[in-house]
Amino acid sequence: MNRLTAIGLASLVAYGLLIATKYTSVVSATRPETASPARLAAATPSDVEQPVVVNPEPMPRRVPFAAPSAVRLPEPPRASAIAIEFRQARDLKAFADGLLARKATLTADERYHLAKALEECQFATSLTEDIAAYAAKQRRQFLAGLPINDPNNAKRIAAYEAVDNTQRCARFQGAKISQKDIDDLLQQAAQEGDVRAQARMLVAELNTKNQQGQHSSDPAPAGAVRPDDLSRIIGLLQSRDPEAMMIVGQFLAQSSVASQLRIGPNGEVPEPSAFLGAFSLVACDLGPDCTSLSREPQLACAYGGYCNSTSFEELYQNFLASPWAYAQAVRYRGIIHTAINTQDWSLIGLQPPSTDKRRTAAIQ
Repeated sequence: MNRLTAIGLASLVAYGLLIATKYTSVVSATRPETASPARLAAATPSDVEQPVVVNPEPMPRRVPFAAPSAVRLPEPPRASAIAIEFRQARDLKAFADGLLARKATLTADERYHLAKALEECQFATSLTEDIAAYAAKQRRQFLAGLPINDPNNAKRIAAYEAVDNTQRCARFQGAKISQKDIDDLLQQAAQEGDVRAQARMLVAELNTKNQQGQHSSDPAPAGAVRPDDLSRIIGLLQSRDPEAMMIVGQFLAQSSVASQLRIGPNGEVPEPSAFLGAFSLVACDLGPDCTSLSREPQLACAYGGYCNSTSFEELYQNFLASPWAYAQAVRYRGIIHTAINTQDWSLIGLQPPSTDKRRTAAIQ
């Protein structure tokens, strides 16, 4: 399994911690925006680097800690013109064709969203039946599963239609989407400084390393991270980009990684699903409109019948998480914000290489 397939699987497993007990029956044409990225060839790790285990030992002394009651946030970034166009496009083939016509002069942001459009519509290229007939069959199946006389049915149908990608991707049927083209677009976007593409590539690489480590004689446990990778993770968090934050959070919230972390001044092991929820809340704090999770309320309404949320946090608190998990996530959220604002990465179990004078027992 190559690297960017690995990140997709890891993302789905991680996010499943939040939603598995709530709604699982989604049609194959409906993809959350955090779906599996394109695949790239694995990089070869340096033979001279030694693996570093993130926080293998808990801190013995417990220190009272209270998360800040109010987090001071910077002015949220505005969504770019191409991001708005991508989200509002009803025909992603026309959107992609417009960008491909000037492929040589695209910005990193445009390359990233072109890759997302091609990625989102790959399913349409593999359909053997007419896409309109396929969409109609899927819709009939959805309608048949709705409770009779449910007052939310109209809202659920509207939400279903909003997340159904068959219309956006209909004109891709019969076209060819090269996986290499998607890979190249993401790689070029990353090289040109797009932190979202950089996050996807890094997390895919780390997931592949962890998978390979499970089948090797390397004594480092699953979740081991090398010093240069720690610096790259920290750099992505420093960017404060909401989507990059979510990608990194999905990696850190994997059970094999979270079990190696010691967070907060008391050095506790984070609970994975609440830790992922915390990164989701932080991403929404930093984003203009919680773009990276904007489909979740619609999915919850369509497939779970929960149609009353006005924000992702409300959805998470009242539908996705238990009261205990929400309380934990809010506490972790304060710790993550403090780590970012103070650059004290030991608070979330990360530290740069040993040249940092603040290096502590977070990394041995």
